Amino acid sequence: MIVQKTYISLLFLFIFSSLSIAQTLPWHPLFNDSSIVSVKVQIDPDSLSAIFNDPWSDHEYPATVIFQSSALNDTLTNVGFRLRGNTSRAADKKSFKIAINSFEAGRKYLGLEKINLNGEHNDPSIARSRLSWQLANEFGLPVARTHYADLTINDNYYGVYIHVEQIDEVFIKSRFPNNNGNLYKCLWPADLTYRGSDPDLYKFLSNGRRTYDLKTNRAADDYSDIANFISVLNLTSNGDFINGIQEVLNVNGYLKALAVEVAIGHWDIFWVYKNNYYLYSNPATGKFEYLLFDLDNTHGIWWDGIQPNVDWGSRDIYNWGKPTERALAERILSFDIFRDRFSYYLKQLVDNHFNAGIQLPRIFAIRAY
Repeated sequence: MIVQKTYISLLFLFIFSSLSIAQTLPWHPLFNDSSIVSVKVQIDPDSLSAIFNDPWSDHEYPATVIFQSSALNDTLTNVGFRLRGNTSRAADKKSFKIAINSFEAGRKYLGLEKINLNGEHNDPSIARSRLSWQLANEFGLPVARTHYADLTINDNYYGVYIHVEQIDEVFIKSRFPNNNGNLYKCLWPADLTYRGSDPDLYKFLSNGRRTYDLKTNRAADDYSDIANFISVLNLTSNGDFINGIQEVLNVNGYLKALAVEVAIGHWDIFWVYKNNYYLYSNPATGKFEYLLFDLDNTHGIWWDGIQPNVDWGSRDIYNWGKPTERALAERILSFDIFRDRFSYYLKQLVDNHFNAGIQLPRIFAIRAY
C-alpha cells in the first residue's frame, strides 16, 4: 500500500511538473525586445509640481504621451498621469503610472488600460525585476510582461525605466479562459489570518486602502470567496487539509511561485512580510491562483535597517520566511506531499533556468542595451 501511494504521488507530481510551460503571448509592440520604447510625457508644469509636492497622492492629472520605437509612433492625449509605488515615492528616481482610461472610460492603447514605468530605485542595474519576471514566465507561471523604456517629461530626460504590465482584468483575460472572477491585490498586512466568517471582515483598511483590495467586480463587492479560502486555510483539520486546500487553491501553482520567490531572494512577499501578491478566484476551476507581484527587491537587494545580517541567498529553503501567521507557506509545507513538490520545483528551476549558464548571458545582454 505504501508503494502504491508513493507511485501515485510521483505520478501526480510528474503530471503537475509537465505543466511548466512558458507563456507564449501574441507579439506586442510595447514588449518588443528589438528596441527600447521612448515615452515622452507632456503635462502642465503646475500639475507636475503638484505630483512631486504630494508624492503619496494617487490623484491623476491629464497629460499627453508619445510612444516611439521601431514599431511605434503614437500620440495619446488626455491620459492620466501620477506617481505609483510605495517606497519609490520617497526616492529620487520615482515611478509613474499612465492610465489610458482615466478620463475616457473604456479606452485602451494596444489592448492595455494602464502602463507602469518603474524607476527601480533600489536597483542600479535596472535588471533584477526584468530577470525575475522572465524567469517566472519560463517556469510556466502567469506573470507580467516587461520591457525597457526611456522616459522624458516636459523635455527633461528622466532615465531608463522598466515597463511592467498591469495586473488587471485585461491581464487576467490573456492568461486564463475568463476574467470575471474576483481579483485581489494583497499588500501589507495581508497575512491571510482568520478574522471570522463574515466576508465583510476582510475589507479592513491599511494605509488608507483595503489590505485585500478587490480590483474586479467592485459593484458586487462580494468577499465571500476569499473569506472561505482563508477559513479553509486556517481552520481545516490536519486530516482534511491536503484535500481541502487543493479544493480552494491551485497549490501547485503556488508552490512553483514560491520556488521562484525563494530562488531569486524575494523577501518582500507573503512568507516574510505578508505583502506583494495577487489572488485571482478562477471561475473555471473554483480555485484561487497566487500571482507574483513587485519583483524588484531580489537578487541580493536587502536593507539591513529592517533586519540586520540576513543572507537570503543561504537561508534554509524550508524555513525561509517567518513562521508566525504565515499559514499559506508554513502550513502547506508542513505536509510531505507539498514539501516534496516544492523541493522538486525548486530543483527543476535551478537545473533548467536559474543558473549562471542561462542567466549570465541575459545579464550581459541587458547591459548591452
